[in-house]
Amino acid sequence: MKIFLVEDDVNLNSAIETTFSNLGYEITSYKDGKEAFDNLSHKHDLFIVDINLPNVNGIELVKQIKKIYPNGNVFIISADLNIDTIISAYDLGVTDYIKKPFDIREIIAKIEHTLKIAPKVIHFSNCKGAEYNMDQKIFTYNNTEIKITQKESLLLKILLKNANQYVNNDQIEDFIWGEPFKNGHVRQLVAKLRKKLPCDIIENHTLNGYRVLV
Repeated sequence: MKIFLVEDDVNLNSAIETTFSNLGYEITSYKDGKEAFDNLSHKHDLFIVDINLPNVNGIELVKQIKKIYPNGNVFIISADLNIDTIISAYDLGVTDYIKKPFDIREIIAKIEHTLKIAPKVIHFSNCKGAEYNMDQKIFTYNNTEIKITQKESLLLKILLKNANQYVNNDQIEDFIWGEPFKNGHVRQLVAKLRKKLPCDIIENHTLNGYRVLV
C-alpha cells in the first residue's frame, strides 16, 4: 500500500515516515503544501495531511485530492481546535481527524481499521536484516528463517502491537497465558527468544517492562 504524507513538522514527518516504512508500507512524504499539490498525480492508496501547511494549506490540498481520488481515504492531522475547520474537512469527505499531539499507534490503528489491513512484514530499526511476517508468524534474518515457538510468536505479537512502547509483565502474561504469574515466566521466555535471534530486538526496563523498536 502506498501512503502520501504531508506534514511540515520535520520531526513528526520523519517519525511517521520511519514507522510506516518499518511496518512494510511504501510512503512518500512532503513538508510543503505546494510541493505535495504538484505531486498528487502519482498514484497512492491513502493520504495523511496536516491542516496547517506552508504555501498551500491542508484544506486546499484535500480538495484537490478528492477531485483526483473521489474515493480516496484521507486522514487529516492538526492541533487546530477550530470546529469550523474540522467540519470543513469532513464536508470534503475526509476519512478521519487526528488531533495533535497524538501517539503514532493511533494513526496505525485507525488506518488498519479503516482499510481492514495489517502490515505483512515488520522490520526492526535496531536489527538490520531481521524481519517478522505477521500473517505467517515467520521470523527471518537475511532471508533465512529462524524457528520460534508459539509462545515466542505471541510474545512478538503483543510487543509489535505496542511497537516502540513498553509492555509490562502482567500484560504479557495475561496475553500469552491468560493470567499473571509471579515466577519469571516472561523473563524466561524473553531469554529463550534472545538466544535464537542474531541481535537483541527486545529492550527491557526494570520498571516499565519490555518493548521492540520498529
